[in-house]
Amino acid sequence: MIANSGHDERGKYSGGRAGDQTGREWAVIPWYSRPWDTVLRHPDEKVRLMIVYLAKSAARNDLIGYNQAKRTTFWRELSRSGYDPLRITTPCDADCSAGVAAIVKAAGYRLGNQALQGVSPDMYTGNETETLRRAGFIVLKDQKYLASDRSLLPGDILLCTGHHTAINLDRGVMAQDPAPTDNPTPPAAKPDYEKLGWIHDDTGWWYAYGHRKGEYYINNAVRIDGKLYFFDASGYCVKNPVVKTEDSGALISISGERVR
Repeated sequence: MIANSGHDERGKYSGGRAGDQTGREWAVIPWYSRPWDTVLRHPDEKVRLMIVYLAKSAARNDLIGYNQAKRTTFWRELSRSGYDPLRITTPCDADCSAGVAAIVKAAGYRLGNQALQGVSPDMYTGNETETLRRAGFIVLKDQKYLASDRSLLPGDILLCTGHHTAINLDRGVMAQDPAPTDNPTPPAAKPDYEKLGWIHDDTGWWYAYGHRKGEYYINNAVRIDGKLYFFDASGYCVKNPVVKTEDSGALISISGERVR
């Protein structure tokens, strides 16, 4: 099976409504031949497992759809949601390559891998091989990786250069590494934050809702203990907030004087 993002609710590449209107704009589907000309594999199993978790989670959240014209809004919402697609609550979109880029970047933030964090959210299928190679992926061209899924590992990225890309989710029958669980549970990680809740530093107050790096409120309005708090793009609590939204009401940004 692969995580695949291929078209909007009308079968077109742009102009549709934000989010997944059909459950098929971003979905888990059987492997197929595009045909693929490249497989990109990260050598670290923890990275591959995290990519699988994120890809499955994106496919399960129908607030994430397909639109080439707004292809980086998925990354915007993912970065605001603790790098977990299941936490996204605002309709957003990607296309195939922007979706892969966002997932790879999110894996980098969740695992503390700076090379993955540096992947551009504007990556496209024409520069995907070089972009991911520089981020540490191995480039595989042998036909055994391209003609079927038998030799693929979970987390392998499939590419038809200039046309399409997708993420492999399952272990092929000829693959050597152990298979991940079918349940989208992220790999265990050493806590980055020992303390949860309100945290103060030299810049101001921020709120960690999870123990992993990036699991704090960013560019969001959140009700905590019955009171509404506003957090800017860096994650700091602000007062007298200035809230910018799109015409649809989707949040663009929050700014204001940081609470000291």
